[in-house]
Amino acid sequence: MRIRLPLPPNFSFDAVVRSHGWYDLPPFAYDEHARTLTTRLRSGAVAFQERDGALEATASGRGVARAEITRAARRVFSLDLDLAACSRVFAGEPVLARGLARGGGRMLRAPSLFEDAVKMLFTTNCSWAATRGMVVRLIGFAGDGSGAFPTPAEIARIPPARLKSRVRCGYRALALSRFARRVDSGRLDLSGWERPEASSADVRDAILAEHGFGPYAAEGLLRVLGRHPAERRALPFGCLGHWVLSMIRTSTGALSANVRASCSVPRCDPQCMGTATRGWMRRAASAASCAVMT
Repeated sequence: MRIRLPLPPNFSFDAVVRSHGWYDLPPFAYDEHARTLTTRLRSGAVAFQERDGALEATASGRGVARAEITRAARRVFSLDLDLAACSRVFAGEPVLARGLARGGGRMLRAPSLFEDAVKMLFTTNCSWAATRGMVVRLIGFAGDGSGAFPTPAEIARIPPARLKSRVRCGYRALALSRFARRVDSGRLDLSGWERPEASSADVRDAILAEHGFGPYAAEGLLRVLGRHPAERRALPFGCLGHWVLSMIRTSTGALSANVRASCSVPRCDPQCMGTATRGWMRRAASAASCAVMT
């Protein structure tokens, strides 16, 4: 089955795919030369390409329903995010406006929030190689053999000790087990984290209430969800974000009023931070190099 979805203005397939490291974590696989992103749903594999101004999704399995492919495509490529406000917010920031015009601003997501959350848990306090190894082993050990990401039920039935030894995920095993059991039992409804009417503060508190999900994981998931609540938490990775902001202030003074305003909105409709972070990092790196040279 093949479907085609219209794309929003200034959409860049490659910019979304490589907006962060998810494309390197199975079931995702990215062929940069062919510009094809593949993943595996429970019912079959799906390949995504940009073709003639549309997002084309091709399913290889006969059991993949049109509605399932459409839902996955819209979530994976953040197609439901409205970036119109970004253009207004970045009007006085040429670097950020240029990044937005080149297709920045959307973040690659997994087909499900459960997969996003587990992968975020696996990025805590470790190298990227360790994260990738944990994801690969979890799929191989807990999955159904198809290569699709395991369901909450498949993980929930495995004791934490076995997860720890077979997935080699250390202290994360208990958090993973509890999280999967809560989702599988219905005690935790992840759709509440994606409700537009919920405040970012409430969503952040809900994430932090889950065992093993600290500030780093909460901030990462907020960005995957398209939420960027307050300048003090505007950039990911904690102290790195504070360092970037301090270097920008050293180099250019305070952030311009319009960008500060965009960060203080409880819920930013646009996924601006992927674009903004890259622009701020470039400016901070320039300031840092000048400081080192002097």
